[in-house]
Amino acid sequence: MNALPFGWTSVLIADVAHIVGGGTPPSKDEECFAPPGQGVPWITPADLSGYRDQTISRGTRDLSTKGLASCSAKVMPAGTVLFSSRAPIGYVAIASNPVTTNQGFKSFVLPKEIDSRFAYYQLKHIKPVAEALATGTTFKELSGSAAAKLPFMVAPHFEQKRIADKLDTVLTRVDAVNTRLARVAGQSHLIRIGQV
Repeated sequence: MNALPFGWTSVLIADVAHIVGGGTPPSKDEECFAPPGQGVPWITPADLSGYRDQTISRGTRDLSTKGLASCSAKVMPAGTVLFSSRAPIGYVAIASNPVTTNQGFKSFVLPKEIDSRFAYYQLKHIKPVAEALATGTTFKELSGSAAAKLPFMVAPHFEQKRIADKLDTVLTRVDAVNTRLARVAGQSHLIRIGQV
């Protein structure tokens, strides 16, 4: 096994983060929900399907005060890393403001010593580990106790920021190239159709 760089430590994520589950109020009670922007932001895995941004501020629905009070959802601070724990496992986003989630998440509230983006990239990388820890017959789910066992590397704070900044820059370029390639592929498809 390779030695870690100087100043780094290998821990379980529960050693550095508070793990928070989510909840859903009675779905047939419309008074439990509010239109986006009019209640408490509430994120579901469906909100992250195809979602490409690193941060998220709200989903397609908000919880009303009544909805929040009637379920196990908890308001988590900005900077919390949201990690979908079922259907599917492994969607990741950073809360850009206080949010809640449904029960399809195990979210990680981090201390100020951990850069949220550094945790975000690690969680994206260890998705296969999370899937291997999941259990269930109908569909796989990562329990709170299993999520607590996810491996996590802690680097000095300046190094976390340097790594996250570099990944932000490189992956922004990769996204831009992929967008251009998709556009070119679409244009060549239109050209071929026009030639038929």
